[in-house]
Amino acid sequence: MTVENLTKGKYSLQRLLPCHWEEYKIIRLEALRTNPEMFGSNYAKESIYSVEDWTLLLENDSRAIFALYDDQMLVGLSGAAIKKDNPTTAIFFSSFIEPSHRGKGLSKLFYTARMKWARQKRCKLATVSHRIGNASSEAAIKGFGFKFAHAEEVNWPDGMRAEELTYLLELDK
Repeated sequence: MTVENLTKGKYSLQRLLPCHWEEYKIIRLEALRTNPEMFGSNYAKESIYSVEDWTLLLENDSRAIFALYDDQMLVGLSGAAIKKDNPTTAIFFSSFIEPSHRGKGLSKLFYTARMKWARQKRCKLATVSHRIGNASSEAAIKGFGFKFAHAEEVNWPDGMRAEELTYLLELDK
């Protein structure tokens, strides 16, 4: 899957394999360090993961991590997983694009790849959420056809308490 960026180079997306654990670790920790308010985990927790922890995350067949490249440079990532208590539902999570590459419509690549993966896993529904106030995430989610489902007040890993907004999309349509 590729998309041509009109202002700079070509972007491509690929699923990360266990052999890519170091790349995954670098960009994931960067995301957690630079944007701690956007994620359901934190830098302190994941920075002490072992090589085995990182590779296991990429070996697990019930989840997929996708990497976004500008030519050969890794500039983003996003994930999808099968919901543990409902194998017909996919959860989309952990989207991150380096700031200099944001605002170019690249999240469309993430949604396309994750939806394709979820359909291959026979999922009927996809869910995605974001912290209230994350306007760019909200725009991407709604732009891809997800519908608001509910809000829930949660304690975020950065120590703040704020609403998490959840959206759903039927995949068999």
